[in-house]
Amino acid sequence: MKGLNGLKKLLLLSSTLLFSSSELVNVLSNNQNALIDTKKDKIEVDTKKLENSWINPIRVQYGKNYSTQFNSTTGTGQFIISVDQPIFKMGGIWEAIKYAKALGEANSIDIELQRRGLITKALTLLYNIKKSNLQIEKLNLLIKNDELDILIQKESYEAGVTNRTLYDRALLKRNQDITSKLELELQITKLKNDFSLLSDKSPETITLPNFTMIDKDRYKSTQLELKRDALHVEEKRHNKYMVVTKYLPEISVTGRYINEDKNPLFANSKIKTEYYNYGFKVSLPININSYRDIESSKIDYINAKISLEEQKKKVENRYNLVKKRLEIIDQKIALSIDDAQNYASMLRVAQESEEIGDSTNYDTQIVENNLRVRELDQDIYRYDAQLELLSLYEKVEGVLE
Repeated sequence: MKGLNGLKKLLLLSSTLLFSSSELVNVLSNNQNALIDTKKDKIEVDTKKLENSWINPIRVQYGKNYSTQFNSTTGTGQFIISVDQPIFKMGGIWEAIKYAKALGEANSIDIELQRRGLITKALTLLYNIKKSNLQIEKLNLLIKNDELDILIQKESYEAGVTNRTLYDRALLKRNQDITSKLELELQITKLKNDFSLLSDKSPETITLPNFTMIDKDRYKSTQLELKRDALHVEEKRHNKYMVVTKYLPEISVTGRYINEDKNPLFANSKIKTEYYNYGFKVSLPININSYRDIESSKIDYINAKISLEEQKKKVENRYNLVKKRLEIIDQKIALSIDDAQNYASMLRVAQESEEIGDSTNYDTQIVENNLRVRELDQDIYRYDAQLELLSLYEKVEGVLE
């Protein structure tokens, strides 16, 4: 088919992406962007908090005790700063830090995927608005053809050349096309309303990106879902070691600074009221569920690795499916181009026939409208291709940013 090879090159061979990046950055409303930013900030704070969770708090304590044991009521105050900090946990501390970082990065990618999902939804609505506008333009042409066909069938019926059936069919076809147009107008209104929930901009002011096909290796290597799931595997691996170290020996340093009032019983002694207590301790927890706890963490790790492998299959299948759909759209465009060329040839014949009186202007107008319909079909199919490519690019790193 003519034009097929050129369109394949356009849709399938190029690995570049042409778009107005500022439009993509600003397509979401201020509120939507603010919600995403606050989620990112919370993840950053929670990650830092988790990284430092192995550090025990320093306790600061002040107390005042009163006693009536002696001739008069006496009060003794005590100020204490105490520390009980593990410094060796058979690698558990280091694993906890790496666990927190892996979990934080995975959560950050999840938020980024949510943001991309919103941008993709907004762009999908915009593409469908553009596509629906073209479909309305197409229906307007078809309705014009219906009106012309009604005139032709009416004249033939009144002249006794045809029966009433063809005239009634022409009327029915026009009403069906008008109904389809009304439904499309309602659909556009809904699309615009949905878009307004995501963006503060007017759909007419946004320049849509022009996506082209991405190379398969690049697509797979830049998949955010795969990176997130790989981080989840790392997270579960570190967690597995953390669980094991919970049941291994732990060494902690302890220390207390005490500044207190002297007890009246020791008023004449040389006992210090300001002093330090310090030392260390070794502990080994013995828990009846330790084995089950460790086995559970190992199962979580295995499940994470299986999920990663399954996600790789989904990514592969998604790419192959979109590629196949694009090839089919490519063929539809090629067929429309062939049809348009045939209608262009028919139009020249119709114009010549009209000039010599062998046909009416009605026939010429119908052929001309059909030519325009086929040209609009090509543009509609190209929007279908853009929607497919958008679904492909949604989770690719470096795009929609």
